[in-house]
Amino acid sequence: MDRRSFLNRTGIAMGAGIGLPALSAFERITHPEVFDNDVPANWDDLRDMFQLESGKIHMALMLLASHPRPVKNAIARHRENFNNNPAEYWENNFMTAEPRVIAAAAEYMNADPSEVALTDSTTQGLGILYTGLKFKEGEEILTTTHDHYSTEKALEFGAQRSGAKIRRIDLYDEPSQVSADEVLSRIKKNINPKTRLVAVTWVHSCTGVKLPVKKISGLIRELNSSRAEEDRIYFAVDGVHAFGLDNIDIQDLGCDFLAAGTHKWLFGPRGTGILFAKKDAHDMVIPVIPAFSAAYGEWLGVVPKDQLNFSYLNSPGGFHAFEHRWSLDEAFKLHMNTGKENIAARSKKLNTMLKEGMSKMAHVRLLTPVSDEYSEAINCFEVDGLSPDETVKKLHEKKIVASSSPYRKSYARLTPCVINTEEEVKYCLKALEELA
Repeated sequence: MDRRSFLNRTGIAMGAGIGLPALSAFERITHPEVFDNDVPANWDDLRDMFQLESGKIHMALMLLASHPRPVKNAIARHRENFNNNPAEYWENNFMTAEPRVIAAAAEYMNADPSEVALTDSTTQGLGILYTGLKFKEGEEILTTTHDHYSTEKALEFGAQRSGAKIRRIDLYDEPSQVSADEVLSRIKKNINPKTRLVAVTWVHSCTGVKLPVKKISGLIRELNSSRAEEDRIYFAVDGVHAFGLDNIDIQDLGCDFLAAGTHKWLFGPRGTGILFAKKDAHDMVIPVIPAFSAAYGEWLGVVPKDQLNFSYLNSPGGFHAFEHRWSLDEAFKLHMNTGKENIAARSKKLNTMLKEGMSKMAHVRLLTPVSDEYSEAINCFEVDGLSPDETVKKLHEKKIVASSSPYRKSYARLTPCVINTEEEVKYCLKALEELA
């Protein structure tokens, strides 16, 4: 293969992509020539796509998803071809494989492909973003006490390089009673002339609280209207625990940056993720890891620098587990075929049922708001007389796979997703009642 010739064409090839129609109902299944034939007709069909251990109720898939059949089959096809002839299979496919995945991700999010970079995880996306942002010494990052280790450390690493200052605030005192007014007023109160970034997590895996991200975007947009462009406040979101559940439209959401792993609620291949950056925020990010894209062609002198975009520059290069990365588009297809609206509604139904049942138990303290406006699918709770790990162990004894939150203050968690059933939720509630 003539590498210089290939790389000279990469910019055109990567910008083209494919279009994936947005579906909202099961009966609107797309033509098989566009999507994988293996599409669900109902929730039982979707459940049957997963090779989950029988006899157990899986209420912790928010940690790491099982691969659904279309994803598993795609991985197997790529793996077989790589094992048969790795060099030629890579050379024959790497020009089109990642652009196809990026186009699917962009369609799912309602973004432009140039705004979407591929990563290996939420953590990698946050690391690329927060260590690559152009801060000046003395400028300020406003973040919260509710964020994950990955956000805290990535921000610290970036601040150490730039000399920026980090300020962490509480957005609420009692998670079950959180409100948009409380969150917005605390953010607004703590923004000052030196604030250049507001960094939050959309759904807190420590409490289950879902922040009103769209309203926070509106607040920041309002504050920016009276600022010079060089003093603009940027808004970044760790979106992993809404990505694949919420009916996401990134344009409507309004944030400048969003990082998410796609191997959780989206049911994508393990070791995959995305990083979104709005077009007018691209210049704020300095690449951290060399990319194997049109950026390589620019280094060779065959691609003009002005043709490079955020996606080209910030999808980390090197050799990956390509059989996983190149199969990610199947997860986006499965969600689009099922319907983002359907998935959001099903998730809300199951989780509302669980939360309403838990809130009626005197021996259970539900940390997560019952309202789906302020929660998604992570339900954190305490059981009288039991530590989080003891609660999880007792649920495991009842064949319920639960988890505990990995924070300084930990809680037990049950996290139903769309492959669970109403009967499974009722069984979990019965098991909780028996822990009284």
